[in-house]
Amino acid sequence: MALQERQVENNWYYVPDPPGLASLRSHGGQLRYILPFWFGVTETGSLVDQADTEGLAAIRQYNLPVLAIVHNYSSPQYRPLIHRLLTTPSLRQTLVNNILTLMYRWGFAGVNIDFEFVPPEDRPSLTSFMRQLSQALRTAGFLTTISVPAELEDNPRHPFSGAFSYPELGALSDQVYILAYDEHFATPGPIASMGFVRRVLDYAVSVIPREKIRLGMAVYGYDWAEGAPIPITLSHSQAVELARRVGATIYYDQAAQESTFSYVEDNISHVVWFEDVRSFSTKLGLVREYNLPGIGVWRLGLEDPRIWELRVL
Repeated sequence: MALQERQVENNWYYVPDPPGLASLRSHGGQLRYILPFWFGVTETGSLVDQADTEGLAAIRQYNLPVLAIVHNYSSPQYRPLIHRLLTTPSLRQTLVNNILTLMYRWGFAGVNIDFEFVPPEDRPSLTSFMRQLSQALRTAGFLTTISVPAELEDNPRHPFSGAFSYPELGALSDQVYILAYDEHFATPGPIASMGFVRRVLDYAVSVIPREKIRLGMAVYGYDWAEGAPIPITLSHSQAVELARRVGATIYYDQAAQESTFSYVEDNISHVVWFEDVRSFSTKLGLVREYNLPGIGVWRLGLEDPRIWELRVL
């Protein structure tokens, strides 16, 4: 098969809400791995079971291999929580043991570590945790994977991504999901422009083996209201419906390779950027250009339905 036509390993994140469940039920047969947002960590190193029975039933129906997400959003104190877990050796080991038990109990293919807002000074502790985890899981035949924030270079002091050492985490993990989106958040702009994604990949492939990299792709949009501290997240259908309702013309920005529009409501200016099948397809082109095995998409239920008609998925 020609390179430009080869299948891409099609992995999606899943959050148990009605749109996510509907998408899983409709398209589960097209997935290679499913990454459900199901297990939160606690201050004792135990795991909070947040699995939904309907999602589990759909996953079993399709016999999908599960990379269970273990995250630090089970508590509103997610920053100090993850700091304490990672920097306390006994708690690190307890968490590793509980993840291994989880793998055996549920028969999962592996785990996906999704720790966010890890303090940059905890970089050595995060690496130590992943070393302990990979040793325990590899011996038992389970996959160790991690989701990491986008980086353009190694910057241990970066407040959001400094804790994540691409070279070390790449060496310790079977798969690394590089979340190459949220290029803009505090101020309006593309979710993930082509130039941004290319720069992220240029760095990633220089320090992580290509066969381990999965490009994290977004399928949502943001609506920035002037004066608001953060944008509102929109699904593709919500973005299109919003443009129709306010009479805005959707413009496909050729430089960013992403759709955008603006409008005024109640005397407040808004700017919207969002992903659609066209922008998704161009990023798939990067996956093939960089010879990466697959993608990890955030998330089921937010996507342009035309994505599922792409021949390479």
